[in-house]
Amino acid sequence: TFTCSALGGPNNTFIWFRSDEIFESYLQPLLSTTPVDVSDIISELSDIILENGTILFIESINATLNGGSYECVVINKAGLGHNDTALYVRPVITEQPMDVETIANLTITLICTADSFPAPEYQWEMMNRTSGEFELIDGETNTTLVFDYIDYDDYGTYRCNVTTSIINE
Repeated sequence: TFTCSALGGPNNTFIWFRSDEIFESYLQPLLSTTPVDVSDIISELSDIILENGTILFIESINATLNGGSYECVVINKAGLGHNDTALYVRPVITEQPMDVETIANLTITLICTADSFPAPEYQWEMMNRTSGEFELIDGETNTTLVFDYIDYDDYGTYRCNVTTSIINE
């Protein structure tokens, strides 16, 4: 839930958009007349308005669909004010790597996928068989970890670590 408020008035109209580019591309041209015709602005922007009112409620958040910038615009006959905010979504692993039993010299692929905003970053780790600590596997930063010809040195426990530039999981 995002809440937007404003001082001033009277007759403030609150509208919510999905992008911080709305002001430049849509609203600025509509403000060329004074007093501002609020109903014309609402009509012109109806296709991209997410919500009318002081509250924007997002139910069942999906990082891909809902993560990102939102902008609240307050309009009255005197003009407008606007403020943007962002919805950051913690990484959620959507596909876990599966346990694999194999024989030597086969190709094995472990898969790990996640959803977040900003986009997830991956780092594979292997548990050190002596210390029990997980150690980074250099260069393994994709959703898949591929062993072209698996052998005894590859035997062990692996972990997919998923982060974003803001939140770790």
